[in-house]
Amino acid sequence: MDGVFAVPTAPVRSREHQPAAGPAPRSGPAVRLTGIDVARGLAVLGMYAVHLGPNPLDGGRAVWFKPFEGHSAALFAVLAGVSIALMSGGRRPRQGRARTRVALRLATRAPLLVALGLLLSGLGTGYMVILAYYGACFLLAIPWLRCRARTLAVAALVTAVVMPLVSFALRSAFAPRDLVFEAPDVAWGDFATWHGLGRAAGVLLLTGTFPAVTLMAYLFAGMAIGRLDLRSPAIARRLCFGGAALAAGAYAVSWVATRVFGGLDAVHRALEPAAASYGMSPETLLHLDESWIHGTPPTTTWAWELLPSGASCTPFDLLVSIGLAASVIGGCLLLEPRFERLLRPLADLGGRALSAYALHFVAIWLIWDSADDGPDVFALTHFVAFSAVALITSVAWRRRIGRGPLEWAMARLSRWPDRLPDAYLPAGR
Repeated sequence: MDGVFAVPTAPVRSREHQPAAGPAPRSGPAVRLTGIDVARGLAVLGMYAVHLGPNPLDGGRAVWFKPFEGHSAALFAVLAGVSIALMSGGRRPRQGRARTRVALRLATRAPLLVALGLLLSGLGTGYMVILAYYGACFLLAIPWLRCRARTLAVAALVTAVVMPLVSFALRSAFAPRDLVFEAPDVAWGDFATWHGLGRAAGVLLLTGTFPAVTLMAYLFAGMAIGRLDLRSPAIARRLCFGGAALAAGAYAVSWVATRVFGGLDAVHRALEPAAASYGMSPETLLHLDESWIHGTPPTTTWAWELLPSGASCTPFDLLVSIGLAASVIGGCLLLEPRFERLLRPLADLGGRALSAYALHFVAIWLIWDSADDGPDVFALTHFVAFSAVALITSVAWRRRIGRGPLEWAMARLSRWPDRLPDAYLPAGR
């Protein structure tokens, strides 16, 4: 984002950024769920579609890339929750010292993700990096490691419906915003003083582009999914079709609330002053700059919370995205055993999603920043090229080396709790 205000006649496409892998390593001898890796691979390609594909505002074939905006980030976040659940015991949550070790591993990964997120943001590519917000979510997930699927599903539903409204009320009082707005982000300097730490906590939890108070809806949903028997075809079918029904139902209710009961008219009225200053209608302003809602909807009217726009973190966006993510996960679990060889490259990519996520920012920085050719980053050929390179490299890496470089480093650095003697850990319940 180049400034606080976009130029409505030539809007900057939101370069939303979504993170990749959840907490990668597993504990114990459990067999890896390849269908989950396939879903991660699809999420990586969805991320490339958003970061490199053609701008949907250009019309034509580019509009097919619109559904990826926001929903690929949500899929990543839900899959991170699935990974946390599998890491902490799957269907049977770990107890006592075993759960304490998982909590310490998550607590170790949290600052590592924050640091990696700050490094990638420091490249200056203009993309919004989600990893620091993941770090905050990992800490928030620790008290929920003991919970089973039903409790986590209720937590996901309550968070999706209630927390956006709580966020709206708090931000209306302390951090009001309009539609065209550059959200704050964390920086290295924030961690040098107590005041900076307070600012960083506020950004990560409430006012940033991926605020943890609403992002946790995805983590809770993923943890609930990870507590199910994911090897059961019946469970996979319920996820696939139940998730699709949730997404369709939430979108339908949003459509009624905005189109029938006047929610969209209220949004347009709130945009009238800004639209008049740009010499255009409120409808046009919203169409051009809808991506600026990212993470924190405007506080000019409660009606913003009725929109289902991707990455807006409204209740309807969260419910639609959770439904779509569950449907994709269920579909991948169903299809992977039937088309194992065909889907193997996607699984290889998904197994190295954190590396694919981080390294594609480095590639963008090297290619486009050095060429000073930023606006041309969005093109179908770039999406295809990055996807092909990522798939081929992941297949070769898995065959010759194994775990991705960042996945290996994250596991290595967070393995220390497994070496602690039991005497140093509380027995717990």
